[in-house]
Order: sequence, then C-alpha cells, then structure tokens
Amino acid sequence: MGPWKSRRPEPFVDRAQARLAFLLGEYNAIRAELVAAVSTQQTVMTYGLAAIAVIYSGLLASWSNVPVRTGILALSPVLLVFVWFVWFGEVQRLGRARWFLWELERKVNALLRPTDDVPSGSALPASDVLHWESWVRGRNEWRLNLHSRPAYHLATGLLCGTGLGTTALSVGLSLVSRPPVELRVLVFGGAAVFLALLWYAWFVFRRNPFIGDGRPVGGPVTG
Repeated sequence: MGPWKSRRPEPFVDRAQARLAFLLGEYNAIRAELVAAVSTQQTVMTYGLAAIAVIYSGLLASWSNVPVRTGILALSPVLLVFVWFVWFGEVQRLGRARWFLWELERKVNALLRPTDDVPSGSALPASDVLHWESWVRGRNEWRLNLHSRPAYHLATGLLCGTGLGTTALSVGLSLVSRPPVELRVLVFGGAAVFLALLWYAWFVFRRNPFIGDGRPVGGPVTG
C-alpha cells in the first residue's frame, strides 16, 4: 500500500460555517418570498377594486335592463368572494413566511449569542444578530404587535361586505319585481353559492394557525 493510503481525508467543509451559510441562504429566500407575497397581495387587491368599479359601473349603466341587471347582481358577489380567496391565499403565504422568519431569527440568535451580554441603548438586544420579526411582534419600546391588522380587516370587509350587500339587493329586487323564473333561479342560486363560500371563508379564516382570531401573524413577544 502506498503512503497516500494511510492519510485520513481532511474535512471537506467547516461545519459551523456551512450551517451559517445555509441559514443565511434560507433566511434570504424566505425574505424574498415575503416580499413577493406582499406585492402579489397588493396586486390582487388592486384588481379586486377594479372589478368592483367595473361591476357597479355596468350595473348603473344597465339598470333599466332587468335581465342584465339581475345577472350582474346575482353573479358579482361570487366573483368578489373568489377574489377574496386569492387575496387571502397571499395573506396566508405572508403570515407563514413571517412566522418562519421569526422562528429562524430566534434560532440564529441562540447560535450566535455571546456569553456576556452588553447593553445596546435601545429596544434591540445587542446580543442578537437578527431583530426584525421579534421587534414587529412586540420586542419594541411600545410592547405592541405592529403588524397591520386593520388593513386585513378592512380589505375583508370591502370584498365580502360588498358581496353581501349586493346579494341582499339582488334578492330584495327579485322579491319585489318578480322577474321570470329563470332569473329568479339565477338570483337565489347565486345567493346560495355566495353564502356557502362566505361561510367557508369564515371557517378558513378562523381555523388558520397564523391568522386565527384576527391576528395576522401571531401575538406580541415580550422579554
């Protein structure tokens, strides 16, 4: 056997540096997904507002045409609730990314925390390397969760509330004017589909682990 056979192979990488490199890569990837979710969420809401404007512009323009008016009133709530589901999917994606970043920040801070802590002069601990998600959740001078809860509630109220009001108007006009049977089937069928989707939206909202009870991404962090 040659002398090279007796040599022990040297480590291919430094394990500590490799762990930090992978953590940094994962952190940056999730941050990119978070930014993409925010951008897509705003885009969906923009299209939703445009859809509302088009729907009600067409409704006012065709108010005297009973079949067209009835069709718009019957079907537009279903469209609006579908827009809400697409928007809410991006909200879930955003909440998932934020929660994961919070967990990852705590892991990185635990790995790199020095043995002797030093005062930082601010609400941000000097011993931590990453701060953002913990700061937003409550590790700030106000001890408050700074995520934009009202924006989520207002967007939900705008899309689902507009759909609910349109459904009520559609059913009310149908009961008063008594259009042909086909139109009444369309009105009550659309109302049934919308109410079923609205109930399912409420069920999904309440059962989501990141957004339950109206909390977009979890409660505040203290300490």
